[in-house]
Amino acid sequence: MAVKRKSNWYIYLIALIASFAVLGLFVSSIWNRLMPEDDENNIYKVSKNDFRPSAEINLTSLIMLSDMKAATPKYYMLMNYQPRNEVIVFVPLRENMKVNYGGNSGSLYEMYDNYGASAVCRGIEDLTGIEIVHYVKFDRLSFIDFINMAGEVYVNVPSDVVEKEVKNVLKKEMIDVDGEMQEVTRQVKETIENVIYKEGVHNMDGETLYGYLTYDFGRGVDYTLAVQGSAAMNMINKNFRGISDTQTQSLAEAIIKSTETDIVIKDYTTIQPVLNYTTANSISPCEYYITYGDTEGGYFILSENCKKTLLDRLDIRKTDNNEK
Repeated sequence: MAVKRKSNWYIYLIALIASFAVLGLFVSSIWNRLMPEDDENNIYKVSKNDFRPSAEINLTSLIMLSDMKAATPKYYMLMNYQPRNEVIVFVPLRENMKVNYGGNSGSLYEMYDNYGASAVCRGIEDLTGIEIVHYVKFDRLSFIDFINMAGEVYVNVPSDVVEKEVKNVLKKEMIDVDGEMQEVTRQVKETIENVIYKEGVHNMDGETLYGYLTYDFGRGVDYTLAVQGSAAMNMINKNFRGISDTQTQSLAEAIIKSTETDIVIKDYTTIQPVLNYTTANSISPCEYYITYGDTEGGYFILSENCKKTLLDRLDIRKTDNNEK
């Protein structure tokens, strides 16, 4: 006798609904990967359809340079990025600029030497009111590799950089010996002039640029800072015009892998769209600014008026929640 089985239609219905639900989640996941929604918590407010920057804040990082990996850096520079204004401002700093950290006072060099990069960042923040979001410390080798990856840097040398050297040379002379002219060889001091950097436009590779930026020109600190600021400005204005996402990401990864830094790849990917828009659409997005002040007891004391000008140039406004 045939036994009539109960219908299991509801089981099939549940399975069908579950299948559609899983399929929906999968399609949704793929769609979100291809066309991510704007994150309300993303301070950069980058639309997937329009990368025009509309940030209400600025990002400032500290860039340092030393000769060796374990050495204390001698060169310090702020890099300020203003997404809303599509501007990048470099501010070269004197190594003897006086700052405070943890109840201690000292130069940037001394702060790094005693307490590390974070102390330098906090000291600059305390002095200027500028928040330092990240830091990067290059040494000679990592700097050279980075520049060579980015491409030769356009540098305009304003005048011949001449190095004078006094050498002992052998010189032949004719002298009168008992009424007869005779040739003799004497050792005399002679000043030799060597042109180290010739006036004009140069495209410098990493090694040449490192030597140029760290050269003692003997023309005062402001001249050296202007050389550094100008080179940094030209690197962005010339080399980063039309650079691809792949190239900028490779440069970011090189920094993370080969330098002392607190930057991680997520920090870069967050800002990448607006940074790419700035370098692609601004004719000359980058500029530099030289600070001024007085020297007391071997330390450079930043002028109060310079602090105000600096905040203005970096488009930073103090708020009640961030009074420095």
